Amino acid sequence: MPPPGLPLTFSGGDALVTGAASGIGAAIARTLVSAGVRTIGVDLRAPQRDPAHPAHLQAGVAADVRDPDLTARLTEAGAAPENLAYLVNCAGVLDNTGFTGVDREMWLRCLDINLVGAYNTIDALSPFLRNASPAAVVNITSIEGARVIALSNPDPTPQYAASKAGLQMLTQTAARALASDGVRVNSVSPGFVATPMAAAHGDTTDLPPALAPRVPAGRFGEPADIANAVAFLLSDQAGYITGSDVRVDGGFQLT
Repeated sequence: MPPPGLPLTFSGGDALVTGAASGIGAAIARTLVSAGVRTIGVDLRAPQRDPAHPAHLQAGVAADVRDPDLTARLTEAGAAPENLAYLVNCAGVLDNTGFTGVDREMWLRCLDINLVGAYNTIDALSPFLRNASPAAVVNITSIEGARVIALSNPDPTPQYAASKAGLQMLTQTAARALASDGVRVNSVSPGFVATPMAAAHGDTTDLPPALAPRVPAGRFGEPADIANAVAFLLSDQAGYITGSDVRVDGGFQLT
């Protein structure tokens, strides 16, 4: 007998997820498709369809979130932005540089993709979101946006932390600006998650000694943990939540 459940519902239109080719973005797209939401995955290389789910619920578009003609790229790819009701900004880069000697080019690249790119997608797609009912946006920020993290690396990476702190404030300003049109805007701040990006800097099977005492949940997060939080914030059941940030960090904030 299945356990009792409270299903999430999505009475809006299509979803668009940036950074959907791998990691958290791919998990978010997969979760939305599994809920029956037609989902457009956007990345520098077009995300592949998941054979476990119906093809008509999935579309992959190769595009750059910094592109000033993003709407045109979507239209050219047959993604029909006029049908959008949900947007998830997950595209991002992380170069573990440490604090010293970060050059201007690296600063601008990180800010341009992680922060300005998110603004570009919101600004480009907000005319369509304003015409949708309901409509919602979720930005993927980071626990580094509100707290200095220097556990798995010798010192912080300032451009990444600054970009994510900026994204948290962009979430709040967008929530205020779009509220009167019925568009909700929230963010999710992941903690230590087992993604290909994290794996590039060490094994993610078990928490390393520096992290283990600081994560009460006792494990790395999974991309699905983040995707489930995003799905809730997009759902009808979160209809009175806007301008909020949800930490999904296994309790790291408590230590």
